[in-house]
Amino acid sequence: MAKTDAKAEGKGKGGGGLIGLVLVTLVALGFGAGFGYFLDGQMKSGSEAKAAAKPEEEAPKQSAKATLPATSKLVTMAPIVANLAEPENAWIRIEASILVDGLDMGGDVLAAQLAEDFVAYLRTATLVQFQGPSGFQNLREDLMDRATIRDREHIKDVVIHGVVIE
Repeated sequence: MAKTDAKAEGKGKGGGGLIGLVLVTLVALGFGAGFGYFLDGQMKSGSEAKAAAKPEEEAPKQSAKATLPATSKLVTMAPIVANLAEPENAWIRIEASILVDGLDMGGDVLAAQLAEDFVAYLRTATLVQFQGPSGFQNLREDLMDRATIRDREHIKDVVIHGVVIE
């Protein structure tokens, strides 16, 4: 008889653990659903507030940024090829253009001078600087910094068409 009582006690303990696990799972599911409804309500109220904002104020800002003066032009630079500082056998080729404003003549000369600046910078750069998800953005910002140092008044942007690192 003692053996059957021990078996009955073992069965009762195992079932309680399963019920507890199901209860905890249901409570977590309830909290998750409630939090989802809360976030959905927050997102809807945020989008309604943005829609209620004055669209007349936002439209001039967007159109002013999208338009360029009539004197702006895109000057294509010759492809730039330079060896990187590290590793020594790494080469980079950049095809880019510069957006100039208010410069009637001499855009080609400015582009050639800027290409020299870019080569000087690239020879001091390492391959690690251009790796990862933000490497291209870092390259673009560095080239734009070099361009503004060369001519802050006329150069408005550097447009990179292609980059090859070998």
